[in-house]
Amino acid sequence: MKIDYGDEVVCRTPDESGGSVARQCSVVGITTVQTAAQSIALNHPIGTLLYTVEFGDGADKLVPEQGLEQLTDDFIDRQPHPQREAS
Repeated sequence: MKIDYGDEVVCRTPDESGGSVARQCSVVGITTVQTAAQSIALNHPIGTLLYTVEFGDGADKLVPEQGLEQLTDDFIDRQPHPQREAS
């Protein structure tokens, strides 16, 4: 999977029930864990590619590549749309 700066992606994070929550977000930064100090601070091994993603509400999060998926039309179609719900 090739994810780049500016891409719209899906971020999956664990929830309390043992499942996961999927949210659409934008990639706003990419970094690689390069030192032991970074590895300890970020809780990821050296060499891990981490993406800073920003959600629609302005919140951001640092996510390893395994937590991201390409955004698909299917994902977009399954999201609630205020205009559809008001009808």
